[in-house]
Amino acid sequence: MPNKWTLVNEDCIEHMSTLPDAMFDLAVFSPPFPAMYAYTDQCCDIGNSESFAGDAKLHLAFFYNQIARLIKPGRVMVVHCMQIPRMKRCGEVGLHDFRGLNIRLGERAGLVYEYDWAVRKNPQAQAIRTRSRELQFVGLESDRAKTRGCLHDYLIKFRAPGENAVPINAKNEISRNDWIKWAEGTWMDIRETDTLNVKDGRGDDDTKHICPLQLGVIRRIVKLFSNPGELVFSPFAGIGSEGYVSLKEGRQFYGCEIKPEYVRAAEMNLQKAAARDEEQLGLFAGMEA
Repeated sequence: MPNKWTLVNEDCIEHMSTLPDAMFDLAVFSPPFPAMYAYTDQCCDIGNSESFAGDAKLHLAFFYNQIARLIKPGRVMVVHCMQIPRMKRCGEVGLHDFRGLNIRLGERAGLVYEYDWAVRKNPQAQAIRTRSRELQFVGLESDRAKTRGCLHDYLIKFRAPGENAVPINAKNEISRNDWIKWAEGTWMDIRETDTLNVKDGRGDDDTKHICPLQLGVIRRIVKLFSNPGELVFSPFAGIGSEGYVSLKEGRQFYGCEIKPEYVRAAEMNLQKAAARDEEQLGLFAGMEA
């Protein structure tokens, strides 16, 4: 990878089957949330699955079986997800346990489930964005039996079985004060608006908004679970958030993305990050001279 990054416009499940075992040092990504965010009209898009016990579970099972063999022994994969409201239009109530589904399928594929962080969300902002009656004041004042708190994000940490051949211990990456804060079970200080600009990734067939992962979350994961120069993988690259941070933090990146509009936006974001990295290297070289 002469440019330090590779991005392919393909279905990740099919593409991963062509890759060699133990290729990646770290994987970090948000899988498509079934029945919640529609990204494309393609049948292989997991976001179009509305049956959690059927299509969604089947697609994700194939996905985990492929990605599990691509992570180097002893290395980490972090999955960002949230619990998903059941569809009222189908007469359903409550929540789908999307977090639990990912954990079960990851373990079934041979990965070791080790931990998950919760990422705080603002309940008022979520009530406005999702129009959830369970969060709105009208629900509070009509029947509190049906209310609930806001839905946090979860960061599920899996580890590939086996011994890690290269310890993750690069100096000056994480301070003890960083670890005191990051080791808390809930990350309270992540800004929800700390994302890449989604405007360039929108397409005419979008039915729901793009929801990129916060850059601050990705930065912590990349610094915690990889060394500089190592290869980070995102099978659902979207507009390139994971790659953007990886390149800025001195790593390499490999991504898959099924939607052409997202690929074009991701390529621009990756090029920007790579250019900034080269500028910094040139500045340091000048200082050493």
